[in-house]
Amino acid sequence: MNVKVCVALGMILAAVAAVAQVTPVPPTFVSDVTVNNVTVDVKVVDSRGVPVAGLRPQDFRLFEDGKEQSLTNFLAVTGGQVVESPDAAVVGQPEPRQVVLFFDLYQLIEPDKRAVVRSLQDAIAAGLPPAQTMAVVSFDGRLRVHTPPTSSRDKLLEALEAVDRLPATGLQRQIKLSTFRVDEAGGGRGYGGYEYRRTQNEEYWNEMRRIVGTVQSAFAAALDRFAVAPGARKVVVLISPGFPRVENVPIYRLYDFFRETSPAEYRNVGLIEHAAQLASELEYTMYTLDPSGVPANDVDASHGRPPRFADVADVRFWREADRKENLIRGAQLTGGEAIFTSDAGAALADLERLTANYYSVAFQPGHAGDGKEHTLRVEVSGRPGLRLAYRTSYVDRPAEQREAERTRAALLTGETANPLGVELVLARPTSKFHFSAQRMRLYRMNAELRIPYAHLTMLTRGDVAWGQVQVVILAIDERGNLSDLARRRIPIEISAAKLEEARRRGYFAYRFVLEVEGGKRSVRVGVDDVLAHTTSAVVADLDL
Repeated sequence: MNVKVCVALGMILAAVAAVAQVTPVPPTFVSDVTVNNVTVDVKVVDSRGVPVAGLRPQDFRLFEDGKEQSLTNFLAVTGGQVVESPDAAVVGQPEPRQVVLFFDLYQLIEPDKRAVVRSLQDAIAAGLPPAQTMAVVSFDGRLRVHTPPTSSRDKLLEALEAVDRLPATGLQRQIKLSTFRVDEAGGGRGYGGYEYRRTQNEEYWNEMRRIVGTVQSAFAAALDRFAVAPGARKVVVLISPGFPRVENVPIYRLYDFFRETSPAEYRNVGLIEHAAQLASELEYTMYTLDPSGVPANDVDASHGRPPRFADVADVRFWREADRKENLIRGAQLTGGEAIFTSDAGAALADLERLTANYYSVAFQPGHAGDGKEHTLRVEVSGRPGLRLAYRTSYVDRPAEQREAERTRAALLTGETANPLGVELVLARPTSKFHFSAQRMRLYRMNAELRIPYAHLTMLTRGDVAWGQVQVVILAIDERGNLSDLARRRIPIEISAAKLEEARRRGYFAYRFVLEVEGGKRSVRVGVDDVLAHTTSAVVADLDL
């Protein structure tokens, strides 16, 4: 899935101004063979919600885009143990599971965060189930990995303690509506005017999409960070209210709902769909945990009483419905569920129960990296009363884009390893552009990446030595807003006779131009040696 978030942060425009040497088309002796194997985890229960055991491969039918596929793999897990697998050695063994806990401190409020952390600490103190690992990640404007996947109780408790020390900043996500000033909205467009309230509602949801989009971008990076988990079922828990818990929801009057419109005008669902789609593509089952309940402090200032959330003629009713429906729909898209409780320890027990019994079926589609979204449907033959939960779609992203997203994840999760010895050289800004309408300044500067040949993997054949790197560039501001991702794959070719000398004292230079919005920005560059699958990260903090 192509994750793109448009934010106020200036976009990075990375283009080659000059390269150290000519980079012709890669030699034909280098070839890539991609086998696209798609795995679908399926939970099967009867009409009472009891897991159904004993199903065989021939009981399942799997369809992609409505076309039935041949199964290439089948796995059955009951009570957390493998009962059927192509690998006879794992039958009877606990099935590995990797759980990622993602704390959305950007939208959570402190009491809700504290309740979740405390109950998780009590639950994890008793230890994890066999063969299960857990990672703890948080985002409050900065993405932090408190611990990579581990089964160590002590490390997990330390990670939760670190989360507990961080403030949950949801109360800072207040949305200020500024489209019209009340004292200037004449001609029937004052506070009581329908058009004024309708415009406020539109502005409110645009700002809400920006806030949620910021969280989604961090969530996507966390998923990519831990996506490679061979042989393990992947589960992610998004601990979030879905929307910021705020008081300044636009107020609508009863008669607004009798105009030539419908409640759909006040609705916004699917705001976390990008995150859910990426989780589905990376074969995660996503569960959403919302500890916020109903905001009891959301008071109708015009009447001085708590809002009636059961009143469909109240925009706050639709906001609460949307908030919960976003979490429910996002989880269901991946085959997971939404859980509404502040008792995260009990939710963790539910998670264990929900993921301990499932079937895994796989197929090989006739495409690889076509960039399109494909729908999935699974059936159990001759058992119409059964209920199935599984991921319902995925986007088959090109391999280059997948690699770029993994590099982006490494940059955002604080990986600063530089095994390639990359050096980033930035010149002083040569010019600046001022856009008075948006009060924006853009600065332009020349940049050069220097990659030592000594650390690059180069293939030789005849008179030519050839390698390839992928460069990924992004920027992040103090609020956690991200620029669009700039990426480019660059082939490197030199004479084989000069390779040894180049490795002793030479480097490959990649020159480009940065255009960055003024203010404090962190420019992050990732360089991936495509042949060796080695990634380096370099960071430059700017104050323009």
